[in-house]
Amino acid sequence: MRDGSRRRPPAQQSPPRRPPSAAVLRAVAVAAAVALISSVAAPSGFWACVPGALLLAAAAGSGAGSAAGTLVAVAAAWAPRAGGAPSPLLGLAVAGSGAAVLHAMRERLESERDSMRRSALRDPLTGLCNRRGLDERLGYEIARHSRERRRFAVVAIDLDGFKRVNDRFGHAAGDDLLRDVADALSEAVREQDTVARLGGDEFCVLAPETGRGGATHLARKIETAIARSATGLDQVSGSVGVAIFPDDSRDALGVLEAADDAQIEAKRRSKAQQQRAAA
Repeated sequence: MRDGSRRRPPAQQSPPRRPPSAAVLRAVAVAAAVALISSVAAPSGFWACVPGALLLAAAAGSGAGSAAGTLVAVAAAWAPRAGGAPSPLLGLAVAGSGAAVLHAMRERLESERDSMRRSALRDPLTGLCNRRGLDERLGYEIARHSRERRRFAVVAIDLDGFKRVNDRFGHAAGDDLLRDVADALSEAVREQDTVARLGGDEFCVLAPETGRGGATHLARKIETAIARSATGLDQVSGSVGVAIFPDDSRDALGVLEAADDAQIEAKRRSKAQQQRAAA
């Protein structure tokens, strides 16, 4: 059965958190090294707090962690009370500004990395997932549904008559139709479902926690959505094929091929019906 909940699984699993004990041990080790250098090489050894603060800030996962690391490093440098050492406030200003710059640069790099990763998983024309994005989500859902012993559906979609639109009205009109179909498919599915464009006029829907009956209902909704998006283009329709994990296959490639085979069979039946009607 299709679950009507609005829960969307994460696109990727969060990286494992470092245990708090590791952060404490790192801070103790850096503080001890800074204190030793500050006492042995006084008064200039006090400035060991700057690389110490940068080391702790680089390992911190947040601005608060960077600030805490700066405080630890400066306090360790000031602890020996070496004669002629600068004011701890000056140390905080210098070490803190360096840690702040490091934190800002890391946030910017992480933001750019995430943006590039999202672009790599998206189809530039429609904004849907591309094949790589679908493969990633399939891997996640296979692992989750195998663990929970549940089913999910894959719906393969191919537009019939799309080439005639391109030939008659031009590629710009074809691109508009693909975007309209993408919007219609996105509106027809649940939030937790994944709609992907695999290339050309081929689309796919991944529907978690969906059995055979729910997938059949979803296929009808998809056919209706395609017909609505292609209003005025009587020659355009959609051939839809359904496969169920793990009934039809237990791996990503197998379930995609099963859905594609079902879609090809649906297209063959549609053509046969059209030929009989024309006769």
